[in-house]
Amino acid sequence: MKIGIKYCGGCNPKYNRTNLLKCLKDEYNDASFETAKDDVYYDVVIVLCGCSSACANHEKLIGRRKIIITDENDCIKAKQIISELNNCKIT
Repeated sequence: MKIGIKYCGGCNPKYNRTNLLKCLKDEYNDASFETAKDDVYYDVVIVLCGCSSACANHEKLIGRRKIIITDENDCIKAKQIISELNNCKIT
């Protein structure tokens, strides 16, 4: 699974985005995490926004699913989506 990561500018972070990403990487150590690039296809794009403004530009990031994280609680949502996609079998 290929996962693209986009950080916001970090002007008003309310939680430690780096720790949240480390938690996801530890849980999904078989996935490939990389800095998201415009117009590259990812299985999942994770936009790590530091606050609820969610102002990070992600229009050109392409993925099967896009997850906008604005606080630590969104990690649960991200894990559910990644697990669902990881368990999908394409026939």
